[in-house]
Amino acid sequence: MFCCRSEEYKEQNRINKEIEKQLKRDKKDARREFKLLLLGTGESGKSTFIKQMRIIHGAGYSDEERRTFIKLVYQNIYMAMFTMIRAMESLRIAYENPANQAHAEAIREVDYESVTTMDPQHVVAIKSLWEDPGITECYDRRREYQLTDSAK
Repeated sequence: MFCCRSEEYKEQNRINKEIEKQLKRDKKDARREFKLLLLGTGESGKSTFIKQMRIIHGAGYSDEERRTFIKLVYQNIYMAMFTMIRAMESLRIAYENPANQAHAEAIREVDYESVTTMDPQHVVAIKSLWEDPGITECYDRRREYQLTDSAK
């Protein structure tokens, strides 16, 4: 009945064997994997925990991944300062240095979600704002508004 198998049948059989081998390898690899469900409220450190585990026990991060983190750090800086500037108004806290009002306006005009670099003028503005006692008071009252833990 099967004395003369066709080339097509032989090819299908070869592909089937390759698939079976791959399934066995995948099953073996899956037995060595740990799956972990992290639960927690926002800003509770779930992502930080995973990143630290990857640094300590894994291969770390590639240069490309590090470059994407730079962008995220810049965005977080702008977002945190933007949040504190808004909170200054709602908490009715004044800037001690009058020039910081203009710095605050410059930072408010930035679309922090699309930031990829830090403009040197904004670096000066953010440093000046951060050193202002009004911002310090606002930061100390961060429990009265939502500020990310990474703000400092």
